[in-house]
This record gives sequence, C-alpha cells and structure tokens, in this order.
Amino acid sequence: MQKNTKVDVEPEILEIRSSGISGKGSFAARYIKRGEFIIALAGEAIVTQDVEPHCAGLGISGDDPLQIGDKVFLILDYKSKTINHSCQPNAGIRYKSELYAVRDIQAGEEITYDYSTTSGILDKWTMNCGCHANGCRQTIGNVLSIPSETLDHYLNLNVLPDYIKLQLKLSGRL
Repeated sequence: MQKNTKVDVEPEILEIRSSGISGKGSFAARYIKRGEFIIALAGEAIVTQDVEPHCAGLGISGDDPLQIGDKVFLILDYKSKTINHSCQPNAGIRYKSELYAVRDIQAGEEITYDYSTTSGILDKWTMNCGCHANGCRQTIGNVLSIPSETLDHYLNLNVLPDYIKLQLKLSGRL
C-alpha cells in the first residue's frame, strides 16, 4: 500500500532571460526579502591548476569559475553562471557559495553580486565591468580591489565567503 504524501515545493525564485549587463541574467520571479536565501551556486569543484585546461576543454571563459576556497573553484552550472556582477549588488555570497539578498528585491529585478568578493587576496584576476551601476569601479579585481567603505559594508551584511574572511583575518585586514 502506497502512502499519499503532499510535498510543498517552493516555486522557482529565479527566471533566466536576456540581461542588460551581460548575456543572460537571473531575475527575481517574485519579491525577495532582505536576508532571504536565493540559491546555492553549484557546479563541479576543481583545483586551481585544473581551471585553465578545464575551461579550455569546455570552451568557457576563465572568468566563469567561482572561487570557493584558496585553491578550489566551481565550474558553475548554467543557472549559477547567469548571475551577473554589479558594483552595487542586491545579493551577496555567504559561507561557501550561498547567495542571499542584501536588500529587498522586487519581482523582475536582475539578481547580482559583486564578483570581487569571491576572488582571493593573492589572485591577480581582473575583468572589465559592464554593470553600469552608479559608482561602477570599471574594473573588477580581487577582494582587495573593493573600496574599504564598500568592503566594510559587505562585512556588516555578512556577504563575504568564509575563505575570504579567513584570508582577510590572516593578512591583518580584518
């Protein structure tokens, strides 16, 4: 005898569509309250030395992997890869790869986070910014490229990955 069970499924929180920032973007399918969990960015975990050959083999940009540890990156899945950067983001990463709203987000608004918050202090990576936000930094770099006032704001919002907070602490910057 089978037991009937009802499972409540959370409706999709994101819609993927064309973005004014870059390519495809993730947009709020409904109102998202400040502090609310949005999505865990997901993908295949690889070590630093495998990033370049792995990206080349997949035909993706070396800018696409998400750094989640000193020497660990995620080759992001499609949904995770559609979350674009902004110098004035409405979301941020906590823990390892969990995305949370840093302010109330209206339905239809593009979800963004600051890519610099995931790039370690020794990382030499940079890319041009196309976010068009007020106060755009024009170039995205490692966590130390974030203006100190903005970095303090991110710390207060608790939207720096754990490994970045540890790096900042060990370097005496926290």
